[in-house]
Amino acid sequence: MDDADMGVALSITSLIMALAQDQPDQYRGCYIKAASRLKRILVDNEYASDYLYYRVPCPWIQVKLLRLLQYYPPSEDNFVRDLVRESLQKILNLALDMPKNVQQNNAQNAVLFEAINLIIHLDTEHALMEQISLRLGKFIQSRETNVRYLGLEAMTHLAARAETLDPIKQHQAIIIGSLKDRDISVRRKGLDLLYSMCDQSNAQQIVGDLLQYLQSADFAIREEMVLKIAILTEKYATDVKWYVDISLRLISMAGDHVSDEVWHRVIQIVTNNEELQVYAAQNILQYVKADHCHETLVKIGGYILGEFGHLIAEDPGCSPIEQFLALQGKLQGCASSSQAIILSSFIKFVNLFPEIKPQLMYVFKAYSYTLDSELQQRACEYLALASFPTDDLLRTVCDEMPPFPERQSALLSRLHRKHGTTGDKRTWVVGGKDANTNEKDFAVKNLDLNRVSGKNTAPQPSQDNPGILLGKDGCSNGASDLIGLEILDSEPPEKRFTSAPNMATAAHLSPGWEVGYNKLLIKMEGILYEDGQIQIGIRSIGKRKNALGD
Repeated sequence: MDDADMGVALSITSLIMALAQDQPDQYRGCYIKAASRLKRILVDNEYASDYLYYRVPCPWIQVKLLRLLQYYPPSEDNFVRDLVRESLQKILNLALDMPKNVQQNNAQNAVLFEAINLIIHLDTEHALMEQISLRLGKFIQSRETNVRYLGLEAMTHLAARAETLDPIKQHQAIIIGSLKDRDISVRRKGLDLLYSMCDQSNAQQIVGDLLQYLQSADFAIREEMVLKIAILTEKYATDVKWYVDISLRLISMAGDHVSDEVWHRVIQIVTNNEELQVYAAQNILQYVKADHCHETLVKIGGYILGEFGHLIAEDPGCSPIEQFLALQGKLQGCASSSQAIILSSFIKFVNLFPEIKPQLMYVFKAYSYTLDSELQQRACEYLALASFPTDDLLRTVCDEMPPFPERQSALLSRLHRKHGTTGDKRTWVVGGKDANTNEKDFAVKNLDLNRVSGKNTAPQPSQDNPGILLGKDGCSNGASDLIGLEILDSEPPEKRFTSAPNMATAAHLSPGWEVGYNKLLIKMEGILYEDGQIQIGIRSIGKRKNALGD
């Protein structure tokens, strides 16, 4: 990195950047070398004239050195800190002049914005922080798309590190306006910034603005918008009605772009907070009654009414028969997974509302002849369960589902996967200061609505009563069940895949497979596998072409 040849220094710096991302401790000595080389280029003007690019000295190595310094915490050595501070101040001073040449402007901005990211990362140079806060406000209003993009990204970085969001909130109207920018990349950065700058004081306004924009948003960013709106709604909800209203409205508006994690999370929170259950049941019933109801809302309605429909059975317009008719009207137009949820709700209705048992039995009988094997089995089992002379087993099986165990929101897991990149590692994540508390692995806090109820309402599920769709070991029976809410994303990746069979071995194959397999290694046709239920035969056909020489 100290080589006199700038090309060699640039190559070595690129190599060190790649290595330091994964093994920073082993290359810690590069920090002082990077700080020293940066100062020699900017302040001492130690560079060959061939490396002066449109009056910007060695912009490529400047950017790499500034990025490399971000992979390490601020130095405690005053000498090294002075080197970095002097270089950064020089960059800010040079950027005061707005060049008319496009190439010079691009090179200067590349260095400037990387310097801004380093200043934010250091978070110790308060004088420099004040300077960049003012400049970023101008950058996000620039006529140049690239400058607006970089300004929004840098301001998002600032929101991830700053102790207060007040300097950023001053530009909230402009940031919201960026959602309507002609360039989709700028719209994405505006969305990231709004998500990062959101707190208790402005959450309802930002969520409202995002919902309004969602109706006309580009399809490429709708799913990400839905995720972020759902997270903000959960994170900053202090009013139970607001949370339910926004969540259901969000799913109603963007149903096709709502991932399973979103509606799973809504059900988890409603189940774990008694204050939400009555209001959620009342509202979801109105959505299901509507002529046009998205299938995701039907799934939510099936689960919530099956669990909490009895809480509103005495309310006007919410009688058991009205709940039944609302769900029955959506059966034929739904996918099999949604139909399975509704059938599971109906067996709960048999237990809760015996006065409508004949109508429920009729549905079970009809579905016991369906061509869908999973639905047919479910209907037959429910029909048998409801036909027992006593209701003891029915009451046991249909007991209320236990609260879900508290865990990291799967919404956050999905969002961070969407922000994954194959480029240089980021030294921060989108999501504000709380998402960047643990800089080593960017751990995120578990979100819940316990602030609403003031207590933890989510104990571990009872082992004696795991619930209607849990097996005897408390495990999920499948994603199509109501307990599909036991989201895979909540588990660490190493646990998530350990139960899958190793396809590279024969351990998962049926017994006796070797006989047919070994014969077919040398024969063109034969029986691969045979038992009392099935016979699998194989016939190989090949064509041979002979090439004639000259």
